[in-house]
Amino acid sequence: MNSTAWVLVTGGAKRIGAFLNKEFAKNGKNIVLHYNQSETAAVALKGQLETLNVKVVLWQANLDDPATIEQRFEALLTKIPHIELLINNASVFEPASLLETTLAQIQSNLNIHLTSPWLLIQSLVKQNKPCQIINISDANLTHRYTSKSAYFISKKAQETLTELAAIECAPNVRVNAIAPGFVLDATDTINTTVATQIDSKDINILQRKVPLADLYSAIEFLSKNNSITGQTLQIDGGSHLKCPPYMLKN
Repeated sequence: MNSTAWVLVTGGAKRIGAFLNKEFAKNGKNIVLHYNQSETAAVALKGQLETLNVKVVLWQANLDDPATIEQRFEALLTKIPHIELLINNASVFEPASLLETTLAQIQSNLNIHLTSPWLLIQSLVKQNKPCQIINISDANLTHRYTSKSAYFISKKAQETLTELAAIECAPNVRVNAIAPGFVLDATDTINTTVATQIDSKDINILQRKVPLADLYSAIEFLSKNNSITGQTLQIDGGSHLKCPPYMLKN
């Protein structure tokens, strides 16, 4: 990517998305700042990013309403030349066992983790210009963990989307994923931080949270290495190797 690159991180106004946008801006990338309901946070972040001498375009889109995505993306492309990197980061994470999960929860998880990322990939490739796609997966998908079934099942489907998209989009577009472990405390259904008292030895086999900077460095690596596609990098302190104790307590 060069200094005229535009980057789109879905769910980019808060948490991991906001951090990634700040890092991209520090490195001279122009930002499509996506949000759904977090307009106040998005506007505030836009002001911060613009102090770094990059261009920022706000893009409101409801990923839980896939039928609107193509039209919203076409409207976005009237404001910018094209997007060189798409990071499918937006997520919903609600507790509910498989037998307790409602139809609304199933549909919302599939919309946000699978259907809308799928449609965004289609829209990005239709630009017919150089671009890359990186999906944000989850290192703990390697374990059987049922208390957030809709999340895990939809994220597993996203893993397959990464692989199939890598095949079909080649040779001009590379598609990869990163799978973080424990990075930030969870949020509840109204998107406020839920403080967790977790002993460091219970987080992963390296016994420490994954720094946000490690996620960005993994994205940089995938962006710059032109021989990698269809891969998922585990950025997790070893969580994929052994189910972290904290998961069994929540």
